[in-house]
Amino acid sequence: MRYKNIHSAIHNFGASFTSLMNYFANGYVIDDLELIHRQQIDIDIGWLSGIFSPAEKATERILISIKSYRSGLERHLFSENVELRSLVKLEFHWPVSGRKFMAAVDDRGKEYKIYVNESK
Repeated sequence: MRYKNIHSAIHNFGASFTSLMNYFANGYVIDDLELIHRQQIDIDIGWLSGIFSPAEKATERILISIKSYRSGLERHLFSENVELRSLVKLEFHWPVSGRKFMAAVDDRGKEYKIYVNESK
């Protein structure tokens, strides 16, 4: 386990989730997320729990994608020498007035935040 790899591991996971490679049910998940975001609604995903917020805006495509990405989460982190059990919090956030980012807290209490698929 390498704690210093957490930044890159969560960045790569979040970048993949928000990329055009995330295609389910004949459409791109990012398109559904952008529709919600354009309505001036914050978007949050708790990757450890699988909870999407706002729940009432979750499309079938978003829910299928979250389930799929969660099923590969441990494998993804392990490939970057990070153990899932070392994370007590792992979330995706897209605030109305901000950029998309991944956030995590490790089992030592250290916080991580990294922007994904955004330009300054």
